[in-house]
Amino acid sequence: MARKGRGTKGETEAAEVTAPADDASAADADGEGGGGDDEELVPQGKLRCALTNELVNDTPEEQLLQSFVEQLEREYGVDPADMHRDFPVSAEYEDDEGRTKRRKRKASLAVFEHGAEHTVENLIRAVCIAKVGVKVPNTLAKDDKLFEPLKDVLAAAAPQQPQVFGLWTNGEVMEFLVRTFDHAGQARYEQLTDFPAPDETLDDLEKVERRPLRVATRDSLVRTFKRCHDYLYGNKSMDSKKAFWQLLQLIFCKIYDEQQSARLFFVGATEANGAEGLTRVRERITLLFARTKAAFADVLEATDRLELTDRALAFIVGQLGRYHFLGTDADAKGVAYESITSTTLKRERGQFFTPRNVIEMMVRMMDPQPGERVLDPACGSGGFLVVALNHVRRKLLTEVTNHPDQPVPSELKRIEKGLRNYAQGCLYGADIDADLRKAARMNMVMNNDGHGNIACFNSLEFGVPGTEDSPDRQRFTELTKGGHGRFDLVFTNPPFGAKIPVDDQEVLKTYDLGHYWKRVAGVWKKGSVQRKVPPEILFIEACYRFLKPGTGRMALVLPDGILGNPGEQMEGVRAWMLDKMELLASVDLPAETFLPQVSVQASCVFLRRRHPDELRLTGGASRKQRPVFMAIAEKVGHGRRGEKLYQREPDGKERFETVNILRRWERDGKAPRERTFTRAVKLLADDLPWIADAFLQGERECAGAKA
Repeated sequence: MARKGRGTKGETEAAEVTAPADDASAADADGEGGGGDDEELVPQGKLRCALTNELVNDTPEEQLLQSFVEQLEREYGVDPADMHRDFPVSAEYEDDEGRTKRRKRKASLAVFEHGAEHTVENLIRAVCIAKVGVKVPNTLAKDDKLFEPLKDVLAAAAPQQPQVFGLWTNGEVMEFLVRTFDHAGQARYEQLTDFPAPDETLDDLEKVERRPLRVATRDSLVRTFKRCHDYLYGNKSMDSKKAFWQLLQLIFCKIYDEQQSARLFFVGATEANGAEGLTRVRERITLLFARTKAAFADVLEATDRLELTDRALAFIVGQLGRYHFLGTDADAKGVAYESITSTTLKRERGQFFTPRNVIEMMVRMMDPQPGERVLDPACGSGGFLVVALNHVRRKLLTEVTNHPDQPVPSELKRIEKGLRNYAQGCLYGADIDADLRKAARMNMVMNNDGHGNIACFNSLEFGVPGTEDSPDRQRFTELTKGGHGRFDLVFTNPPFGAKIPVDDQEVLKTYDLGHYWKRVAGVWKKGSVQRKVPPEILFIEACYRFLKPGTGRMALVLPDGILGNPGEQMEGVRAWMLDKMELLASVDLPAETFLPQVSVQASCVFLRRRHPDELRLTGGASRKQRPVFMAIAEKVGHGRRGEKLYQREPDGKERFETVNILRRWERDGKAPRERTFTRAVKLLADDLPWIADAFLQGERECAGAKA
């Protein structure tokens, strides 16, 4: 597959890049290394179990089981040697005539006493995975049929144990049970908000001072956020936006609770099972919410309220309360947060979010350094800023660990101060939408703060005389010492479209690109002010103004019409760009990139603002212009309906690669534990990681040649 240079003849010199014929983009897993051609291929429709290393059918239920293998190990400290998949049991039951009979059941995942033989006598935890997506009634606690398989497994397990714990899930709903015995020796079942790890007791989950916080995996946090939102939206008759804000307010309370070590944000294991317990939860969270609003008055408003019933409040707090948000991997939090913001705020406004892999490619190519000031002038919910923060976080982690992609909480703690200083001093964002500004601020707090630098104003009006000078804009100007010419990097995906043009003449006349352009005797001349201009064109110049002269760089998403459409006006825009800035790179994105939200043909464009000394040179032909990196991405990891797409072999089968996957975790203040296992993973059909690698390799080669 070739990436061909493109561009208008005479405008740039294109450096052509070519991918390997068997291009291997990032695997859909956290991996290190890869297998060679002689590695055993996993057949289509199969995957290799992380627990047994055997080939199994690749189904939604199997993928969920694999996720819970990781979750039990990382969050609950279960030794994989103590797990057993598809563990069979023989359960007793009474038929309609009162006769005792037996039936076969199985635990999707069974956990045994550490080091003990895998028998029912030693079974202490059981996970039963139902068909993914099976409809769950609102009265799940009273639905015996759904719980029957799990109850049968628990009834047969370890009769000498006073308590055995179980988990039932369909991928969306997750319910915990404990089995005890009454005085007559009959099994009893009680719902819990969580079950204890093998080295914990149920009492540990009842008392906040003993209750452990679990570091979430990416899958578990995404499922938790979605489960909470769907619970509010589906069961409590809330519209999607209201459910979203109620959930975000509680996420914010959770983060503040961790920052202050207040330990108010929790629900005891059985506390939600009675009216008195629900009242206690309400009282704690009401107090915490008041404190959170006072501490973050610039984020939460005085009119914000928790409008949930006691039971709904306890459900959400119980779901979120088990996790250690500040110790959880930043990428996991970002993906989980994006999963709810992208489908609520932006979609309701007809906006489209920038896919995370596009953001990551753009940030990697520009490679922000600690101390470099970054701006997104149309920041939305803060995706570019959070990925830039994660990029710098990894750089700081390389100083304290050999595994910056798999940090544990103690390592994150060591860089916490430096990272917070970077976030508060170097990351800035602005958006015209107050709701998105609020969502971005919450996102920044969840990822180590910097929320105070997110402002609400129209970036196209910044510096335009006569426009409203809001308190947010004034503070932004003060913090950045003027704003214009103060940033090392600008990342953005500006609003597109002729349907939302800028037609304010006072604004348009302040922009070069707000005027008509005409070529006279080979020289471009600025004419009269246009009647209206699409916002994405003005954003090019707005971003240029924010950059430091000579060194400031921008990476922005632009519709292909700006880069390739004929006509004097579009040619004038391109001529202005190449006169004022040096083109560093251009990456053409496929039509599927922003689907299913919107169909738009766009590219990522990377530019450097020229120094005034460069602009004093006579004629555009004298401008310095390095060879331009150009690439055409043919695949971005998903199809037109948003479904994941994977690489395929020449015969059409999905391609697999054997990778070594490292897992690191720590619990109870002990030294980090590590485990590496080999797994065959499907490879996403995504050219963007390879394109970023190719660009950075070229930059290193250029730097080496200069040295």
